[in-house]
Amino acid sequence: MEPDRYFIATAQISLAIAGFAGIVAAYRNQSLHERREIVQFWLRLLLLNSILPFTFSLAGIFFLATGPHPVAGWRILSGFAPIGLMPYAVMIIQRLRGFAPGALSSAGSGPFTSYSLFLILIAICLLQVWNAGFGSAFWPYFGAILALMIGAIFQFVRLVLKPQRLEPVEVTDEYSEEG
Repeated sequence: MEPDRYFIATAQISLAIAGFAGIVAAYRNQSLHERREIVQFWLRLLLLNSILPFTFSLAGIFFLATGPHPVAGWRILSGFAPIGLMPYAVMIIQRLRGFAPGALSSAGSGPFTSYSLFLILIAICLLQVWNAGFGSAFWPYFGAILALMIGAIFQFVRLVLKPQRLEPVEVTDEYSEEG
């Protein structure tokens, strides 16, 4: 299979995952502003783990559309990937450090999972730096796209399976049959 097919498929899947994020946000019983800070963080991770692979896939499609792809092309794309990945990694670690001790565990996910995902993101970034400097191969760049998509799927499953607290609904007299 040609690289353009891989990029088209991952772009479509990334958009589908982002759409699922909207569905999860719409069907939760609270508005986004009323949600706990950690759930908002998870939703942000889901969206960014969808947007980054989509953007990287579009960059790959653009690269392939510009003509014959020299071997140095994968170096260029891998060189630009950390520009999107590093601010994302910094945002994640700042948010994780900002949560109160025990907040992640009480939200349904321990710190081990969140910090593991952060370390995987750093490894992906380092792989891109290596590929830009020495490797010049397709697989590390595409591997970054797949790893981010797997992270998006993980965030989606975590949001869907996280139990919701149902708030009691107040009944008012406005809609009573008397009167």
